[in-house]
Amino acid sequence: MKTFAGIAAVALATALLGMQPTSHAAEGLPGATVRADAGKSTAERRARAEERCRAEPEKCREAQARGKERREQCQADPEKCRAEQATRRDEWCKANRERCRELQARREQCKADRDKCRAEREARFEERFRGADANGDGAISRAEAEQGMPKLARRFDAIDANRDGVVTRGELAAARKARMHKSRDS
Repeated sequence: MKTFAGIAAVALATALLGMQPTSHAAEGLPGATVRADAGKSTAERRARAEERCRAEPEKCREAQARGKERREQCQADPEKCRAEQATRRDEWCKANRERCRELQARREQCKADRDKCRAEREARFEERFRGADANGDGAISRAEAEQGMPKLARRFDAIDANRDGVVTRGELAAARKARMHKSRDS
C-alpha cells in the first residue's frame, strides 16, 4: 500500500503544481487530457514542476494552499481520503497495467521477505548518501543535498536537528522514524 500511496502522492503533487492529470481522458473525465510527460521519471517531473514554481511563484503558492487544505480534509475524514486514493490507484493501474503488476509483485516479495527488502532499501539509501556526500565527511551539507538529494534539500532545516548545517545518517534516521510514526498516527 505504501508504494501506491507514493504514486498517489506524486499524482496529487503534480496535479497541484499545474501538470495535466494522468490518462483520465480514457475514463471520460471532463477536461482531462493525457499528461505530456507521462513517460518521464519522477525526478524529471519534479524538476519541471520546480521550474514552473520559479517561473510562477503565485501559482505555486496557490497549489501549496490547495495541498494544505486537502491534507486538512484528509485528517478530518481519513476514510473518504483512503477511498479516493484507492480509486486513483485503480485508475492508475488501468492505465499502467504492466507497471502496476510489477509493483504488486514487488510488494508481495517484500511481504514474504521483509528483511531482504529492508536491506535492499538501506543499501540503495547508503549508495545515494555516499554519492551526495561530495567531500566524503559522512554528512550532507545543504549544497551537497541540493546537488545530490533534492528531496532532502527541501526538508533540510526540518531534518538538521542540531542546526549545524549538515545532515548526518543519524538525523536522517530520526526524521524517517518520526515521519513513520506520524503517518501511523493519522
